[in-house]
Amino acid sequence: MNLRFTLLLFAVFITFNLVAQTDSIPVRPRRVFNIEKNSFMLPHVWKSGELKAAVGLSSTKFPLDYVESALRIPLIDLYATIGLPKGFDASVNVSSIYMANQVRTGVHWNKQGKVFSAKVGYDVGFIFGALTQYGFDNRTSAWSHYPNLSIGFKVKDIAITVKSELNAITYINTTAGGIKVTELKDFFNGGALGVYVEQRLWANHVMIVGCRDNYVKYYYPVWPAFTAFNRKYHNIEFFLGLIIK
Repeated sequence: MNLRFTLLLFAVFITFNLVAQTDSIPVRPRRVFNIEKNSFMLPHVWKSGELKAAVGLSSTKFPLDYVESALRIPLIDLYATIGLPKGFDASVNVSSIYMANQVRTGVHWNKQGKVFSAKVGYDVGFIFGALTQYGFDNRTSAWSHYPNLSIGFKVKDIAITVKSELNAITYINTTAGGIKVTELKDFFNGGALGVYVEQRLWANHVMIVGCRDNYVKYYYPVWPAFTAFNRKYHNIEFFLGLIIK
């Protein structure tokens, strides 16, 4: 009888200790993913000093008037944005395919709503390039301006953004063999409309997929063809990127 009572007390003691140890183990709260805070394209209020970067590839289907075949040339895109006080942010974007390059920077103001959010901004781009292959010695430089507006919303862990922009060229200079062949100033170049979808891949890493129609006269990746065509063309651009910070 005493042995049974002793074993029962021992079992109760062990059970009590196990429960006490389990309660003392700190339980980490489950990490909640917020696409709004981790997105790049979706308009949202950035924390002052917050920095995000993204890398991607853009592939454009050029009109057949530009090239003799349905040529696609990928551009390498690097993006960085830093948050500023009172809903503002500043960004820089570098796009390159060796013979055509653009460095673009701008300031934007973000406004968040319950369902939709919006961003309005103004970017300035410096374009430069050189075509020195196959016996050519052509070079170009240009200044481009992009007033833009973005509207976005989120569905669970997916963010969808529609971005529109106008494009004005204030200066273009093109030379061939050191001889100036084009010098134009101050003209309306056209505009662009794009749709971007951002979705979580793993942890806080987000993928960006987008499609944009650049309806312009001067599309800098094919700048050597600009002087031959004085009309606007649809340049359909597909984008795939990854937010890396």
